[in-house]
Amino acid sequence: MLRRLKFRFILLAMISMTATLIIAFTAVSITLRAQMSKNTDSIIETLYENGGQFSLFRHADEDSGYKPFMHSETPFRTRYYVAYLDSAGDLYKADFAHIAMTNIDLIKEQTASIYSAKKTRGYIGNYRYGVYSLEDGIMIIGIDCTEDLQTINMLNMITLITIAFCIVIVLILLLAFSNRVLRPFEENREKQRQFITDAGHELKTPIAIIRSNTEVLEMTEGESKWLTNIKQQTERMSRLVKGLVELSKMDEQTLSEKEKQRIVFSEIVSNSAESFRVPAESKGIELNVGIAPDVFISGDLEDIVRLTGILIDNAVKYTDSRKQINISLSSKAKKAVLKVSNTCAGIDRSSVPKFFDRFYRSDESRSSETGGYGIGLSMAQTIVRNHKGKISVSYSEDEIITFTVELPSA
Repeated sequence: MLRRLKFRFILLAMISMTATLIIAFTAVSITLRAQMSKNTDSIIETLYENGGQFSLFRHADEDSGYKPFMHSETPFRTRYYVAYLDSAGDLYKADFAHIAMTNIDLIKEQTASIYSAKKTRGYIGNYRYGVYSLEDGIMIIGIDCTEDLQTINMLNMITLITIAFCIVIVLILLLAFSNRVLRPFEENREKQRQFITDAGHELKTPIAIIRSNTEVLEMTEGESKWLTNIKQQTERMSRLVKGLVELSKMDEQTLSEKEKQRIVFSEIVSNSAESFRVPAESKGIELNVGIAPDVFISGDLEDIVRLTGILIDNAVKYTDSRKQINISLSSKAKKAVLKVSNTCAGIDRSSVPKFFDRFYRSDESRSSETGGYGIGLSMAQTIVRNHKGKISVSYSEDEIITFTVELPSA
């Protein structure tokens, strides 16, 4: 139990931290690129307003339109071109003085692509471009953003490496200190388990005394409904105490590979179904069984027998007036799949996920009159978990409840 809790604690902590870091990284990366694009668009706009050339920059206190990222060095560090295309999209004039001559053929291809794209802003390769309409065509201004894009990519790479490093460090710290964090919880669970075990042993003695005294009274005074009721409730309490102690032990049980044995699951389910056939038929219940042969699993034989007994007994107890139970066992994708379903009208759908909670019984169909205590399904869930399997419950539109168990095949 503690191992599962520790794993979940570390998993949730790592998922939360990783998600937070990734969201922060994404937000910063998008913001940086957006700001770069905004600054570049401002430079493109300035070039357009000055006919494709840089004008002298004013100081901030001389013009409210001053852009702090643009300064006297901006014209010398900005690599850009200006191209003029006619209405047919043919290049008839260009200023390629501010880019390397080896890029001119590439720029001509870019301008043709930009013209076809019909966009006023965007990226093509490492160039950010702006398109402006003229009387006789269009004006395209493109700025080489290679250096800025490389800087952003480098920052992204460094950030990702830092995130990965932080994740590893946090994982190591969680592994190192998780036991200390969970120690109070484990101590409380141990005290609870010990209390249930001790209380179970302490209750056995008075229960045995009540039972024996009741039997003596029956022999001396004769049978009566009062003594019969005492005997029934004593037996009920005895079974409840036994179930609590067994469930407490199961919570702490872990099966090692040496303790497991290869089990013919088909035979266990078949035998369990047959053992409940007589009590089912005595209630007029139709028991339909479909079991695939040679379905094997690995586990504890006693626990698996208890598991099948709990599910089938639960179905017999809570079948409604339609009186139908279906039991099936199949092998699928290296898993043994056991399904036990029964007709059961009047269940509140919101209560279905609570069926595995200890002592839970819905008012409509799971009353104490059936003899249940609300710990059987919790015990079944514990057995399945100890065998590294999965158990689930579903409630269909035609009011049929189905318990499905998936266990690894052997």
